Amino acid sequence: MRSSLFQVVCVAIPKGLGGVLAVVLNGVLLTRMSPAEFGAYAVCLTLVTLADGVLGSAIDMSAVKLASARAVQDARRALAIEQWAVVIKLGVCAAVFGGVLLVAAPLAKWLFHRPAADLLLTGLAVAGGVLLLRSVFLHLQLRQRFIAYAGLELMAQSLRVAGVVAVLCWFTVSALSLTVAALVCTVVAVSAGVVIARIRPRLPALLWADGREFMQTLRWILATFALSTVLARIDVLLLTHGSTIEQVGLFAAAAVFALIPELLGMYLAVVFSPRVTPARADGSLSRMMRQVQGGLAVLALAIGCSALLALQFGSSFLPPAYARSADVFVPLMAGALAGMFVLPVTVPYVMFVRPSFIFKYDLLTLPLLLLAYHYAIASSGAVGAAWVSGGSRLVKTAVLQACASVWARHDALTPMAATT
Repeated sequence: MRSSLFQVVCVAIPKGLGGVLAVVLNGVLLTRMSPAEFGAYAVCLTLVTLADGVLGSAIDMSAVKLASARAVQDARRALAIEQWAVVIKLGVCAAVFGGVLLVAAPLAKWLFHRPAADLLLTGLAVAGGVLLLRSVFLHLQLRQRFIAYAGLELMAQSLRVAGVVAVLCWFTVSALSLTVAALVCTVVAVSAGVVIARIRPRLPALLWADGREFMQTLRWILATFALSTVLARIDVLLLTHGSTIEQVGLFAAAAVFALIPELLGMYLAVVFSPRVTPARADGSLSRMMRQVQGGLAVLALAIGCSALLALQFGSSFLPPAYARSADVFVPLMAGALAGMFVLPVTVPYVMFVRPSFIFKYDLLTLPLLLLAYHYAIASSGAVGAAWVSGGSRLVKTAVLQACASVWARHDALTPMAATT
């Protein structure tokens, strides 16, 4: 337990520090950008989040599942899995970028409500860089080099902050200038990460056999993360389509602060997700789940109470153009706390033992969700979208946790079955 605490600290401190600085800088950006310009920037960040959530999370989780199981017996084949993950990311990024080039102008017009093909293509380039940076972090994570992980994370977060500060000090603050700064900083972080992780690319043996196994593991995880990530960010996409870019800006302003707990859950998943498969194998998963999620429940309660208290005073500090964002904050915060609760252990566990479950759940609830968003956005804009988003996440969290608890108890009774 002491080792886990040390690893959590190594991961959480630089990420948390970067998150706090990002929130502060975004708060400054709200004073320098109109809701329409901040909305365009938020749409661009949403594209990065979609790529990271669909490809990054799915491919990396598949690699964690296979490589963590192989690491003790066959380190060479574990490395082959990591290399396959990078190859797939690069291939998909190249295909997407090439396809978007053909329709960049009309797609940018639809997304940003203005001609901005350069912003769209720069955002896609940032997404590709983020995916590669995730692969470097995965390499360190699987080897439990959490001090190096923390150092790289601290450097990457510092670069992101420096990029925003540079734009604020020396350039015109716009969605494009901020995205270009993010691209430059991401390229530098990836280059430094390769050196820190001591990665030496080489072609492994049994390439196609490893690739086939990886693709078999990836298919349901990719389908699940693709649908789940799109649903998680569909609020912004539907606002872009059904409302104004100013409403997107109001929604994004609230999300800057409300989604912090969900980011914390993602950070904690870095430490705990590789432990799920070994815990299933030795029958200790139920105990780990109780310990981790008991702590998360206390943390969620503390964050929720603090957020409600801050809301009584915080809305007066928002720029006048963003005052209505306070009404968006509460439902988004509720959904983010739910995400924080299930991301570290529950979601990886459900993905490993029932790969198609989350995908089928999202597919079944999709028509109701789209209908709810349609009426909520038409009647209340950003506020309506926030209530649908937060409410749907609370329901999904309850379903996932109930199922995971039942399945984990069954694994505890039959631990050997968990290894098959």
